[in-house]
Amino acid sequence: MDMNKINDLQYKYHSLLREGREKDMLPLIEEALDIAYSIGDNKKLIEILNDYGGALRNTGDYEKSIKSLILAKTLIEKYFDTDSEAYANTIMNLANAYRMNSNKYDAIKLFEKANSIYESLNLYNYSYASNANNLALLHLEDGNPQRAYQLLKKSEEILKIIPHHSIQLATTYNNLFDVCFNLNRNEEAKEYIFKAKDFLEKKISPNNPLYASVINNLAKYYYSIGDISKSKSLYLISLKIIENTYGVESEAYKNIISNLNYLRKNNRNIKCDDSLPDSKKGLEICENFYFNDVKPFISKTYPEFIKYSAFALVGQGSECYGYDDEISRDHDFYKRCIWFLPQEERAKLPLDKISISDGILEIKSIEDFYKYYTLYENGPSTLMEFRKVPSDFLSVATNGKVFEDNYNLFTSIRNRLLEYYPRDLVLKKLAYLCNKIAQAGQYNYDRCLKRKNLMGAHIALSEFLTYYCEFIHLINKKYMPFYKWQYNSLKALPILGDYSSQNIDKLLSLSDINNSKEKIEIIENMCKKIIKYLNDNNLSNSTSDFLRYHSSEIVKNINDEILKKEDTWIK
Repeated sequence: MDMNKINDLQYKYHSLLREGREKDMLPLIEEALDIAYSIGDNKKLIEILNDYGGALRNTGDYEKSIKSLILAKTLIEKYFDTDSEAYANTIMNLANAYRMNSNKYDAIKLFEKANSIYESLNLYNYSYASNANNLALLHLEDGNPQRAYQLLKKSEEILKIIPHHSIQLATTYNNLFDVCFNLNRNEEAKEYIFKAKDFLEKKISPNNPLYASVINNLAKYYYSIGDISKSKSLYLISLKIIENTYGVESEAYKNIISNLNYLRKNNRNIKCDDSLPDSKKGLEICENFYFNDVKPFISKTYPEFIKYSAFALVGQGSECYGYDDEISRDHDFYKRCIWFLPQEERAKLPLDKISISDGILEIKSIEDFYKYYTLYENGPSTLMEFRKVPSDFLSVATNGKVFEDNYNLFTSIRNRLLEYYPRDLVLKKLAYLCNKIAQAGQYNYDRCLKRKNLMGAHIALSEFLTYYCEFIHLINKKYMPFYKWQYNSLKALPILGDYSSQNIDKLLSLSDINNSKEKIEIIENMCKKIIKYLNDNNLSNSTSDFLRYHSSEIVKNINDEILKKEDTWIK
């Protein structure tokens, strides 16, 4: 039974390996290791330790990787034949961990030793080719690209005659690109990188880290020919894949970040080409990506899902609001589109993302999306449910644009949420905000200044601005976004939006000490503007200039008796 369990775990983590999900492999490998230790099966233990060492190496935990592989090496030396392919494979894996951990001296000794074993056994096979690839990378890092080239050509020669090894051949071509690029053999380098891309696109998921490695080198190629926009876009795609597979601590992730930083540092004044034009907003770029690239791809590759599908750009990211600019493009800015499916249909697709052209198609369940942002799979519907969800989360759930919705589930939930809070809840929130605006702006700000409590004054002014902004969003039936985007959102609101933003600009341009009377006058006038709105819309009959007294007036309009009786200081 124990061995069956180990085999089952290995089957699962090898499936994850094929998808490049090495972070997700680790718990399964650790469980298999525990069982192998408990039953004392050294042969199986060595096999699993090798898997563990490789996954740890690729996710950036070199110390644990090296310990695991040293243990595997020691077990072979104690119990098995060292003149074997298994031993050569183990010391090759250990050498690779040493190489990644910058221990070149020990790495090259072990690579050469593994090479000798393969040759003595006349094993010019996949293992030999893998060792040649790894040794070539070490020689390239060590400033000997010519030796690296010789090893890789030997690897290519072997793999071309072994059936079912096109993925490994693509890896060799990817490495040959690096070497030829280093040797300034640009045409040869171009040939190899496009060969690698073509091979992998036919064989593996575009979310696999091997594919990310090729995309990273393709970005390097496009940079070399001056196509900066294409280069940047490809680097970002590669970065996302590596983040989701190897993780942010991996060497691969750090290398891509380094490449991106170099690109940004050296190309601040270079205009992007039409594939990512400066003049276009991200939402427009992503909509074009959907109609030009995604829609034809889905129609050809997944036609059976079309009737259940919605495609949109919504959620996190300044481009979903249309607020993206040059500053926001310094991170996580790339062509993308989200493919929404009902949960039962989404479960039939094993992928989370698909690379298409120079963009990413993310795949999400409709129910999971709404539950993540609103707590409920179909979004909140009752007053009490709406009350539990922060405004900025509802804003994120309903921003952006739906490009196409064939099933109408995603859009029907979205449209219901856009109808806004139940009226009683809006009134309750307005009453609460009248209290908070009055407390912070009309009362405490002035008193803090009189006491020369500048920190208290700054906090009071900040609270006044936040609550005032929320009030204006409420009367416009617009969910207020995260604080970074509140001002942008406020300016665009039809009811008092322009007035509010202009007065906020005045407030923030004046000194607390030298212009305190003028600032207090602006605050009072802003509050009077709210009071006029409440009076004009029959929400309050009070004529008081102090907003606090309008709170109880607003509550009189609430129909829900429980809500009406609640303290107005409770939101």
